[in-house]
Amino acid sequence: MSVLSKMYESWSWIRKEILSQVSGKVAFVLLIALIVISVYAAILMPPDYTKYWDVGSRWVDNPYNAPPEWASYLGYTCIPQTPYDLRTVKPGVSEVSGRVVFTYNITYDLSARDYPQGLRIRANIVVPQGVRNARIRVDVIKPDGARLPAIIDAYVDLTNTSLIDLNLDKPEGIVTAVMSAYRDLVKFLSVEEINIFPMKYIFGNLSYSETLKKVETTPLPGRYVFVIDFSFRVFNVQPQDILRSIEKSKEFSLLIKGTCYGLMGTDYKGRDLAEGLFYGFPIALTIGLLVALASTTIGVVAGLVSGYYGGFVDEVIQRTVDVMGSIPLLPILILIAQSIAKTYTGEDKPIVMLSAIFAVLVIFSWGGLAIIIRSMTLSIKSELYVEAAKAVGASNLRIISKHILPQLVPYIAASLVYSTPNAILTEAGLSVLGIRHGYPTWGNILSEARQNGTISQWWWILPPGFLIATVSLTFVLLGLALEKVVEPKLRR
Repeated sequence: MSVLSKMYESWSWIRKEILSQVSGKVAFVLLIALIVISVYAAILMPPDYTKYWDVGSRWVDNPYNAPPEWASYLGYTCIPQTPYDLRTVKPGVSEVSGRVVFTYNITYDLSARDYPQGLRIRANIVVPQGVRNARIRVDVIKPDGARLPAIIDAYVDLTNTSLIDLNLDKPEGIVTAVMSAYRDLVKFLSVEEINIFPMKYIFGNLSYSETLKKVETTPLPGRYVFVIDFSFRVFNVQPQDILRSIEKSKEFSLLIKGTCYGLMGTDYKGRDLAEGLFYGFPIALTIGLLVALASTTIGVVAGLVSGYYGGFVDEVIQRTVDVMGSIPLLPILILIAQSIAKTYTGEDKPIVMLSAIFAVLVIFSWGGLAIIIRSMTLSIKSELYVEAAKAVGASNLRIISKHILPQLVPYIAASLVYSTPNAILTEAGLSVLGIRHGYPTWGNILSEARQNGTISQWWWILPPGFLIATVSLTFVLLGLALEKVVEPKLRR
């Protein structure tokens, strides 16, 4: 019987032992799920995702620090994202003071007693020759009948994508609009507060508080009408030609930002946490498995060579293990990772940092296994069948591979399984300490939550921690199932 077939029988027996236990079944299901999700995420992940994840302009349409949409079942007041594609809306056409004006009346129903997080208009339009001075003006008619004139009144550059965000740009028109709509409250209104919280004044009911001696705002549910005037100065161009250009444009939209977003919410940059958590699967599993495989392989080889050959080779390996064991791992990791982070500036910096962390973890992780494999090898090589194999002229390699290694396989498998979570937890710990390599790992998400979030933003803190714990639990359960294979006394 060949070594491969014998090892296959051993693995078949281990598999049988695992699936006969509850912990083994749970671990097997979780492991398959982790592998499938990781492979799927690795296929979908863009090659430059480290840059993609940190580019703030990509997430500008998302609300900031927003809980997931299902948080409404937990009592959160959720306002959904409400986009309007203005290319599909038929506008009214008029001519005012030599300008062609397209008027869009957009109705928005606010049912929740809360304020939307933002309002923005995006335009990317190629207009015919002879069209100049594109201008966008937005009026708001509130449910109480108040009209806020020109909350946005800006010229747009049609040579590029134009983005007008009421929160980011803070146009002066919002102050004038509020004061003109609520003339009886003008002397009590705060210009600074209107600029800081424009959404409260657009979507709120304003009233003067005698107690606080200031204007208070409360959410005003109901139907809002946004009157958007998109006007141009034209020279020998028909309005129908401009309208066709708008309808065929890349983008012309109005977005009212909600207060909840997606499956897992957003962080302080508006990044979709579900996306970051999803792409963290292959990175976490790759780090854990590669470090475990590499360190286990080195430990097994070193232990076999040390235990079987003995003498000078054994002494060198054991003293090396002693030296490596006396060096603290975490300070070395922090020192090396921090040095690379500050000195290396290449585009492949995330890969370099991740490779350095991987190398240090492997170098410092094989010693303990080597010592145990050595002691087991010393015990096995003194058996009579090993002595008989030597007597008939079997080579050292054949003895190790045929008589010693197969007996070590169950323990090696258990060691491999138990060592996998260590690398994942170490990488996450480094990220939480502020040493980040750039990939959107779960530890990286936790680190940014610690630095920029609050304890109330549980959707930013709990999911990455839960996923790290789930991956660790998967391999711990698998290790528990393998313990009965390694230690016969545990069998019933």
